[in-house]
Amino acid sequence: MANANSTLSSDAAIRLLTYAGCRCNYYRGTETDLVEAGIVKSEWLPGLHGNTKTCTRIGLVEGEMKLLPCGVLATRFQKNNGIIHIFKASKSTFRVEVRKPQEEIDREEAREIEERKRQNLRDKVERMHAEKKRALEKAPKNPGDFLKDRSWKVKDFSEIVHNLFRRAENGFHYAPEVVEEAQDLIADLVSLAANGRVCFDPIRQKYFLDDIEEKAEKAHPEFSAFMKATLAVGKAAL
Repeated sequence: MANANSTLSSDAAIRLLTYAGCRCNYYRGTETDLVEAGIVKSEWLPGLHGNTKTCTRIGLVEGEMKLLPCGVLATRFQKNNGIIHIFKASKSTFRVEVRKPQEEIDREEAREIEERKRQNLRDKVERMHAEKKRALEKAPKNPGDFLKDRSWKVKDFSEIVHNLFRRAENGFHYAPEVVEEAQDLIADLVSLAANGRVCFDPIRQKYFLDDIEEKAEKAHPEFSAFMKATLAVGKAAL
């Protein structure tokens, strides 16, 4: 055990707790508070009962928590089984550092690793859904949306084509009538993109949705593999 009693007085100990770390818990209080909470024994406190003035250490010795001699290093066994450091904070108060048993530390670290894995998985799920949502929101919902989107894209592309006809290179350039004809063709193309007849093909829509799903799987392969395995287990259980 890493404290004075077999069990801490939880409410009292919590009131004295200043920080709960992954490896140690830290407490602060008077002698009376700490002893009544079961965190320390009175004879362990520094500056009292002939102990060193500022700091004492308590570790397992022959199955009991005992005061460790000054200047003697704690063993690995003692460090891994709830060694306690007590510091004199003021005339009447003490700071106590209680190291958790190594088994408890290992369990806590394993729990934190699992929680991080679960959180990472949740984050991936959220990102994947957000990416799919953005792709679906950008997709045209009706012929008007489709015409507007495509006409803007064709217009942007036509600017590139138009510049190819207008610009010279090493002195060579298209004749003015060619540039003018290109402008007319480009204008017709932009008009066609903005006003052309639109058809709907459910098969192509399925291809589009499948493509979004495939991109999501490629972006998050670990999650996709996890989901496929989970679905396989679920189907096998039916």
